Amino acid sequence: MRRLVFLAIAILLAVALFARMHRPAEARDHITGIVLMAPSSTTIIVHHEPFAGMPAMTMTFAVPTGTVVHPGDHIAAEVDRSTDPWTLSAIAVTAAPASQRRPQIAFLAVGDRIPNTTFIDQNGRRMTLAALRGHPYALTFIYTRCQDPRMCPLVSAKMHQVQTRTAGTPIALVEVSLDPAFDRPPVLARYGALFGAEPARWHLLTGDPRTVLDFAARFRILERSAGPQTIVHSERLAVVDATGRITRFFDDAAWRPEDVERALQRRVVGS
Repeated sequence: MRRLVFLAIAILLAVALFARMHRPAEARDHITGIVLMAPSSTTIIVHHEPFAGMPAMTMTFAVPTGTVVHPGDHIAAEVDRSTDPWTLSAIAVTAAPASQRRPQIAFLAVGDRIPNTTFIDQNGRRMTLAALRGHPYALTFIYTRCQDPRMCPLVSAKMHQVQTRTAGTPIALVEVSLDPAFDRPPVLARYGALFGAEPARWHLLTGDPRTVLDFAARFRILERSAGPQTIVHSERLAVVDATGRITRFFDDAAWRPEDVERALQRRVVGS
């Protein structure tokens, strides 16, 4: 079953990448979407609506230097598909509710200690991340109903690769649900089994919805409902050392398992 899941994810990714690579020169289209993150002064990550035969998905776009947009902004723009990554221009913010910016959030940075938030794991046990002291770990965010092959399914498939690559070490893996009202322990347990999660090392966490989502917000994870079963959200993976401090962030879902493995192996006590 797991092989079929990974094969399906690979096929979906190949179709999306083929559509992206085989594009007519100078093709320009109009798109709308929501900004999830601005990782640099010249790139933004947008969850866009379907356009020009492309399904709705999350992508990184180039933008002109000096472009000012914020996570949570709804935008309309022209997209030039002759560049790599595709370039947005004539960007207009169509909606930016101030209440969605959460300006009072104390965002976490490299060197900060992970908050001692109380969760419930896939086995129904209460857990705080302090329980992982002595174990370096990778922490990221998913939700089990995610249908975008470039997002949660891909992240969890790559977490499985990290689990395999770090077998026999004290390294742990953590995925926190962005749909905690639906992702209760039995749902997370089934999801973990689908991706081959070893419960002793790979912790799938849920809990009180407001508490869990406030925890995610501190990692600059933006989450918005886009329908009864769809959440658009930014991606981020944090590498945490054995003392519970953040040592590195990987932004968006494009991180490579071998890079995360190397970052974690450097944090193994005694290495």
